[in-house]
Amino acid sequence: MRQHYIHYGSPQFRLLSDKQISEIQSASLNILERTGVAFDTCPPALEILADIGADITDSKRVKIPSYLVEEAIRTTPKTFTLYNREGEVAFTLNGQTGSHFGGSDGGPHYPDPRTGKRRATHVQDINDIARLIDALPNIEWTMTASTHPTVPGEIADIVALLHVLMYCSKPVGVSINTLDGLKEMIRVCSIISGSEKELKKKPFFIGSSEPVSPLSQDGEAMNCSLLCAEKGIPNIIYSMPMAGATAPATFPAVLAMCNAEVLSQLVVLQYRYPGTPVVLGSIPNAMDMKTCIFPYGAPELSFLTAALTEIYHSYQIPMFGTAGCTDAGIIDAQVGIEITYQILMTALSGADLVHDIGVMNWGRLFSPTLHVLADEVIGMVKASMNGMEINCDTLALDLINKVGPRGNFISEKHTREHFRRFWVPTLFDRSVNKENAKTCDNMLVEKTVKLLDTHKPKPLSNQVLSELNEIERSWFIKIGADYPYPVL
Repeated sequence: MRQHYIHYGSPQFRLLSDKQISEIQSASLNILERTGVAFDTCPPALEILADIGADITDSKRVKIPSYLVEEAIRTTPKTFTLYNREGEVAFTLNGQTGSHFGGSDGGPHYPDPRTGKRRATHVQDINDIARLIDALPNIEWTMTASTHPTVPGEIADIVALLHVLMYCSKPVGVSINTLDGLKEMIRVCSIISGSEKELKKKPFFIGSSEPVSPLSQDGEAMNCSLLCAEKGIPNIIYSMPMAGATAPATFPAVLAMCNAEVLSQLVVLQYRYPGTPVVLGSIPNAMDMKTCIFPYGAPELSFLTAALTEIYHSYQIPMFGTAGCTDAGIIDAQVGIEITYQILMTALSGADLVHDIGVMNWGRLFSPTLHVLADEVIGMVKASMNGMEINCDTLALDLINKVGPRGNFISEKHTREHFRRFWVPTLFDRSVNKENAKTCDNMLVEKTVKLLDTHKPKPLSNQVLSELNEIERSWFIKIGADYPYPVL
């Protein structure tokens, strides 16, 4: 065994020193104690906060002492495991296993890879993206949206989840519209698991709750977060502050404020349900001052998310990241630059649960083709994230000595044993003769369509499918909407 030898298992990357992290964390505690957070639409949370000693004199500025925050951080699990739909381990979140990238399904517009045209998203398109995510090896989970327009908005979130579960066996996170909708989601997932008890034991379903910047908790989101905690379902807590709009225009202030927003909800959850599994995070960004949009391709988003990752990992709590998205409306050079920068920054920072792969046009367009391109980029980045094992075999000094000057290694056993570790592209042209070579654009569309046409996910049982179809029908009947929904 080597003495006093340090092995790096991955590239080393830091944005903040330990003292800088501590300073931002202290600033967050100052905000919680001095400024406070609005909980005026959250009666259950106010009751919990009053019981533990927070100052709720003004429900629009609830003051939370630092010792309550520190205790909530202490009781938050430092690690937990997510499973796939079949109850098999998918991955563990603990701040040490690297980034797990997730796709996006159920957005407002869909760029059809078969026709090249953009149109409103239909339920069939949700099925297609879910099936694509199921097939792509570097996209390990997915997150639903509820903005697809061909289903009534009040049930769009639960319809999206149901169809993703039918066509993808990987873990799924959800955007939640209402508490009643969350109850239906848990009902659907429990049917697939076999029971609520089994769902809690092997969760493949992840809730989400979003504080509203600046410094406000939404009542419906808070109630959803509490229900997830009650049922033992992992939950993502994240806000979306924009520097210069809903947050100060300086980055340390953005980080301190969004951390305070997330921690204020964590206090409520951990005191009501100690040990509830959560992923903390935010999608901090700078507002584009020309257009006033939230720019998904902005370098500030990745920079701030990487810094926040270091802050939450210092708490030893998993981090919710963002990567693989773009402001572009078509697959072009802008897309390649923005998603590659994001994926590399995220992988280097080590954010645990990373979402928004496939999102384009500042959240209006969810692209199957971008999922395939991002999968390729993630694979490329992973080739550099595994570090370098240095030993007698990998140094190969005896082999170098044997082959000697002007020899070659192509027929050596050592080469046969190791060359399969080289990364091999599926979308990039490395041909010698370029005369009839396909472009990356051509190969990207071909691969996307081929996967959509050929990949068959593991099916749910006929009994479960029948039960889910009846549940879906009941949702439409309850709101007086036509069923089945529009098809292409």
